[in-house]
Amino acid sequence: MNEERQQAFTHSGDCILNSLRSVSNVSYNGKSTKCITLWDTGATCSAISMDVVSKLNLVPFGQQEIHTPSGTKTVNSYLVDIVLPNSLKISDWHVIDSEIGDQGLDLLVGMDIISKGDFSVSNYDGKTTFTFRTPSQKKTDYVQQLAVQNTLARKGGMPHKGKKRK
Repeated sequence: MNEERQQAFTHSGDCILNSLRSVSNVSYNGKSTKCITLWDTGATCSAISMDVVSKLNLVPFGQQEIHTPSGTKTVNSYLVDIVLPNSLKISDWHVIDSEIGDQGLDLLVGMDIISKGDFSVSNYDGKTTFTFRTPSQKKTDYVQQLAVQNTLARKGGMPHKGKKRK
């Protein structure tokens, strides 16, 4: 059995959000800085702004070539600790530097982190909620869930919302 520490957080907006943002911290060598964080399922790796690099006096351990909608370029790589909401800590994580500061962002969480757990977004009742947990705990399949609900409803196994079963 995997003994990895289970961690999670949930972030809710008071309306339908067009981007998923939270506040996180990035730390290195005893220094830490608060970060406006964008959760981006279209990004393969996580990135930090040049402002974060400067504030933490980060020293790159290497470089890598990345492909963006603007083209291909070479960027610096760093190892940092990331503390997401609810103290969800990701230690010694590989990030790259980026020009995301131009968009008012400090940290971009990409699929390298998102794929380490379960990530879900809902827009119920006109409000966006997103939640993340690590490690992954089970498969989520809405098609399968609806099939079970519909089967039970047809057989009278599920009461209709607002009505009591006899």
